[in-house]
Amino acid sequence: MSLNGHWLNVYCFKHNGSLHRCWDRGLVLENNDDFLVVATKKAKVVESNGRRWFTKEPAVTIFSKKEWWNTICMLKKDGICYYCNIASPSLIDGDSIKYIDYDLDAKLFPDGEIRLL
Repeated sequence: MSLNGHWLNVYCFKHNGSLHRCWDRGLVLENNDDFLVVATKKAKVVESNGRRWFTKEPAVTIFSKKEWWNTICMLKKDGICYYCNIASPSLIDGDSIKYIDYDLDAKLFPDGEIRLL
């Protein structure tokens, strides 16, 4: 069954297995053996401490299934910001995308600035 056009939840874990953050919905644009591409807009995010918020801008996320990264392309008014997470290869589990976040991130701003986070 193709997942293109289906809505999936996204779960981000820490290496110890604890839930770090989850997004309530992402629309699958592409799903193949190497990666999954998901679009979000005003997705509800729930943090591990229970704090809830909504994403501010539309975004497209590329979840690698084989490599140790995922990249969020945030579509801001002044241009696209790219946020790259060092993370485990992502997997699909039922109606969810799951991965482990390793807290080593980089962000590329529209003006070309790169920040290690």
